[in-house]
Amino acid sequence: MKNVLRAVVAGGTVLAAGGSITALAASVPDFSMHGFPTVAASASIPANSSSSTTLKVNGATFTIPAMFSTDPVKFEVLEGKLSNFTSNAPSGQMPVYDFAFKVMDTKTNMLVGKFSKPVKFSYTNSQLSSKSMYYNVSTTGTYSSNPKTMTITGHTMTHMIAGDPVGWVVTSPSSMVSKSTSPVTGLPISTWLYSGLGLIAAGGILVAFRKKVS
Repeated sequence: MKNVLRAVVAGGTVLAAGGSITALAASVPDFSMHGFPTVAASASIPANSSSSTTLKVNGATFTIPAMFSTDPVKFEVLEGKLSNFTSNAPSGQMPVYDFAFKVMDTKTNMLVGKFSKPVKFSYTNSQLSSKSMYYNVSTTGTYSSNPKTMTITGHTMTHMIAGDPVGWVVTSPSSMVSKSTSPVTGLPISTWLYSGLGLIAAGGILVAFRKKVS
């Protein structure tokens, strides 16, 4: 007599009739709900597109290759508030850029977690050096080392991304970041100093003008 195995899906988990778990349904996280709420750039990509698509935002360039998907997709680059990633950053490192992807198959309305062809990420920032790092970030904000090698040439980092089960944070040594930004605004220190000098100069001119008039 043949045994008939019956199963029921409960909360995304497949349970066998005997109570044992036979499989776990895979899910793709929506990082717009996990620390990356801002859509910084987006593109609608046709199925089997014969040309690549390039998105540029905040010093970063994302090159989505031709024939990226056999279904049409909406590709979004997400960003979060950089200061939110500071507390979990590895010792001695400070975040300089964060991002995640949200790729929706518009035919099935399902999130895409693995790409048939990798997306090229390129990021340029004067704070980058050979000691900068590229980390995966989970839905809880936990950092982990990315297993794939990234390259840094001058102040430009490049990396090939084959899927989006995690978000990412680019970091540089804390000493480098603190020297190149103002302590309050995070703006480049040169901009901060030049603005201050400009205000001082303007104030001096105003005082001289008042003395001349009086």
